[in-house]
Amino acid sequence: MKITINDKEVEAFDGETLIETAGRTGFEIPSLCYAKGYKHKSSCMVCVVRNCDTGAFIPSCTTLPEQGMKIDTESEEVITLRRRSLELLMSDHIAKCVSPCNPKQCRLMQTAAKYKAKFNTYPRYSALKETKPQHIRENMWFDVAKCIRCGLCVYNSDNGFTFKDRGFGMQVFLPEENRVNIPEELVDLCPTGALYKLT
Repeated sequence: MKITINDKEVEAFDGETLIETAGRTGFEIPSLCYAKGYKHKSSCMVCVVRNCDTGAFIPSCTTLPEQGMKIDTESEEVITLRRRSLELLMSDHIAKCVSPCNPKQCRLMQTAAKYKAKFNTYPRYSALKETKPQHIRENMWFDVAKCIRCGLCVYNSDNGFTFKDRGFGMQVFLPEENRVNIPEELVDLCPTGALYKLT
């Protein structure tokens, strides 16, 4: 099928999402809760795009293309919404990482820098920011103070990570009895370095 991205007509394939079509055809759309080939849900809203036909702003990581659809990925409105989404995510994230993390490898930091998002736009106190990293197993650790609840570790670990509580108090939780089965590949999925390994 044919769709239009930023005034350029491109070929979209059945079964792929808008973020996949855009990436394949040369249009980069950021996301923190999406990883190709893995289970995910649109939780971060950093991948938002505008449907030019309806005027609606939609998550590109879960929206399938439709014949004739026209998408805008880089307008000032879209950029502003991405920045706001990032700043809301960062209100729950510690401003200075205390556990091992290379800022150049942190997708949250990279994306925030690109969109000029600031940590103090939505300041609020979160008790999670005071927590210490948890030793999961062997050389793997989980730092809930850096977690933005993207859900990638939850949706891609069988009987492993889960969500606990609701609203501002919601957090990713790992029961003690489930820690031994956590796959190491989840470390590479984490966009903030909240899940990390010590070498």
